[in-house]
Amino acid sequence: MINRRQFIKVTAASTAAASLATRFAGAEDAKTTPSGEKTRPIVVVVHGKDIPKMLAAGIARLGGWTQFVKKDQKVTLKPNIAWISKPEQGADTCPVLVAECVKACKAAGASEVVVPEKTCNDWKQTFSSSGVLDAVTKAGGRMYALTEDKHFRKVDVPKGKILKQTEVAIDVLETGCLVNMPVAKHHTAAVLTMGMKNWMGSAKERQTWHGKGLHQCIVDFCTVVKPAITIMDCTRIMLTNGPRGPGEMAYPDELVLGTDPVAVDAYGATLFKKEPLSIDYIRIAHETGLGTGDLKEVDVVRLEV
Repeated sequence: MINRRQFIKVTAASTAAASLATRFAGAEDAKTTPSGEKTRPIVVVVHGKDIPKMLAAGIARLGGWTQFVKKDQKVTLKPNIAWISKPEQGADTCPVLVAECVKACKAAGASEVVVPEKTCNDWKQTFSSSGVLDAVTKAGGRMYALTEDKHFRKVDVPKGKILKQTEVAIDVLETGCLVNMPVAKHHTAAVLTMGMKNWMGSAKERQTWHGKGLHQCIVDFCTVVKPAITIMDCTRIMLTNGPRGPGEMAYPDELVLGTDPVAVDAYGATLFKKEPLSIDYIRIAHETGLGTGDLKEVDVVRLEV
C-alpha cells in the first residue's frame, strides 16, 4: 500500500517520464514516414542582417512556432554563454537572437521560458559581459547559472559508450520544448563547437569529458538529450583561438535551423571549410543514427531576408 503523498509522487514521475519518452521518440520517429520510408532532413539557412526577421523566416519555413511550442508549457533555451566576452567577439550566442527566441516562445503561448547555463568563466561576469542576461530578462525569460547540485539530475545513458550515467540540468530534462541555441566557432580540442557540443553547458561533470574521450562523450550525452529544434548563431563565427577567443572572425550573417541536430552541425562545419564527417563527433553521431552528417542526404533550404 502507498499513501496519498507517495501516490502523487509516483504519478508525477510517471507523467514526466512519459512526456520525455514521447518527445525523444518523436525526434527519432521523424526520420521515417508512416509507410517506413526514410525522409531527408531539412536544414534552413537564413541570410540577412535583421536577426528578428531572420529567426521568424526560418521558423516559418519549418512550420511555425506552434510546431514546437505548446500553449502553457515551459520552454527551455540552451544558448552557449560560457565565456566573459563581448557579443561582437563571437564566443557566446548573440543576445539579440536569444531575446527574440524568448519573446517568440512567449507569444506562442509558453507558460515560461528558462535559460540555464553552466559557464566556464565566472557566471556573473559572463552573464553580464555577454549581454544575454539583460536581454533574456527584458524579453520576459528567466536565466540562471547551474551552480548547485540541486540543479541537476542523474540519468542513465543506455546507448553510451563512455558515459553510462550523467548528471543533466533538470530544466533540460523537464520541459515542454527544448531549444538548442549554439554559436558556431573554432575549438582547440573538438575542432569546432556547434550544437551537439553545446550541451556540455548542461552537464554537471563537463570538465571530465576531455580526459575520457571528448567526441564520444558528446555523442553519448546527445543520446539522452535531444532538442526539438536547433537554432545556430552563425551571424559571426570565430575562426581561431576558440572557444574563448578573441580570434580571427568571419561574418556569414546566417542563422541555421533544423530538427536534425547532426545535420545542422554538418552544415555549420562547411562555414569553416571543413568536411562534416572529418569532425569526429559529427561522424560518430551519424554512424550512431542520431541524425544525418552527410550533407548529400540533407535538403539545405536557403532564404534571403
